[in-house]
Amino acid sequence: MSVVEIAPVIKSIEVRRSAMDAFHIFTAEIGRWWPLETHTRAKTAAGEVTTGVTVEPHVGGRIYETLNDGRELDWGEVDAYEPGARFAMQWTMGRPADQATLVSVRFAPLGEASCRVTLTHENWERMGEEGAKMRDNYNSGWETVFSQRFAGYAEHH
Repeated sequence: MSVVEIAPVIKSIEVRRSAMDAFHIFTAEIGRWWPLETHTRAKTAAGEVTTGVTVEPHVGGRIYETLNDGRELDWGEVDAYEPGARFAMQWTMGRPADQATLVSVRFAPLGEASCRVTLTHENWERMGEEGAKMRDNYNSGWETVFSQRFAGYAEHH
């Protein structure tokens, strides 16, 4: 059985922030710009509400959401933590580790007060038959989460 390669999702934006500031906003302030009302693991039908998101600032650290009842739901694990340059995470969102995809974010200075931020989400093949559909869903999701919410927050806060 051959594995069909699925193209990564790639989103790139420019923000009027230094690469170090943009990195800090992406990681340390993720709970402020992430659309908690729509893009989490919480089951709102069961009364779960996500109240925050945390990125532990080191390789091997957890990325997780905190629910209104104090429970924590894992999103993944930090794979690279290079302030001002690169952040990467094994993205599981409740799936087994062998189905983790990789989300990497690079921060490239464009002068003193701006940078290009490029998000790449890959390894869709690990999702098996769902891979292509999941990639399409995340392509749209990252447009909202990264290109709109992160970019807007970075520009105005």
